[in-house]
Amino acid sequence: MNRKSILDTYPWLYDDSPKNVIMGDDLDSGLSTLLYLLNNPNATLVGIYTNYNKIFFSSKLSKSDLENCVYLDLDIYQKNCRSLGHHIVRIRSADILEGFRSSCNLNELENRSVTNQFVKKYPLGTIHFLIWLYDTMIPNSKYAENLIWLADSSFINGQSHRFRNNVSDWVNNLMSSPQLHTGFLNIDTENFENEIEQLQNLMLQGGLIKGLGQVTSKYKKLTGFQCQPNGNEDEKQIIEYIKNLLQFISNMVGWNIPKNRLDIDNLTVLKGIRRSGNTANVLNGQDIDSFLLSNNIFSYVFPFRDNINYTTNIL
Repeated sequence: MNRKSILDTYPWLYDDSPKNVIMGDDLDSGLSTLLYLLNNPNATLVGIYTNYNKIFFSSKLSKSDLENCVYLDLDIYQKNCRSLGHHIVRIRSADILEGFRSSCNLNELENRSVTNQFVKKYPLGTIHFLIWLYDTMIPNSKYAENLIWLADSSFINGQSHRFRNNVSDWVNNLMSSPQLHTGFLNIDTENFENEIEQLQNLMLQGGLIKGLGQVTSKYKKLTGFQCQPNGNEDEKQIIEYIKNLLQFISNMVGWNIPKNRLDIDNLTVLKGIRRSGNTANVLNGQDIDSFLLSNNIFSYVFPFRDNINYTTNIL
């Protein structure tokens, strides 16, 4: 990947233009949002897309304003929305995917799809990409590196019992970065897991939600810690939870929250419908472009080769 080419194509990733930002609802999203705000001085956090079926957004905005927002750590299929995501969204090279024309997707940058190099798909969090893109030094605080590699269970993905070779390719070749390389060397050790265990205890004490882990670490059989809310929160509860998540990250990593650019004190909500199923059954003979157009898809990904998750009827 080439920084200049990416920034020329997607200047909204790193400039001083005014931008309204909507973040995802997990640890990776929180880390990515703070780093994005610090590098885009006129960007303002105005909402949260949570559980892939609700957008909580500033009461100052209208529904139509959501079409012009920047969505972080999300794959939003709306042609005017600018989103930064890292899941597989393409079945084959012939797919048009018009709704992603304004969005940056890390697998799209490297031609990873369901039918092409799925096993080499992006294995890390959005935060790792932004650290490379902004050439960011990871702060030398006690748990900063641990928290960053905990995002999206990236430290587990990079261990030798999982996908270490693929992670190595991304952090040493495609996104060559001294900061990521150092972390990559550390994550496959028992000492790193001991620090992760201590950090997770602090996160639990801080009121963050662990979630169900699907994979476990090499030495201590630790699971990830997504920090996603339960999904039944109202506007006041989601404000409290997200502010707590951002403050925890700020305390651990040292990236200070730009409080004048958090406009999430008064929120309204839009609800969509989230579904998941076998891709062949869901598409039912349609190509992906026809399916997306006819079903008013707001967001979707292929988490596995034969499965699709998708949300309809938000915008």
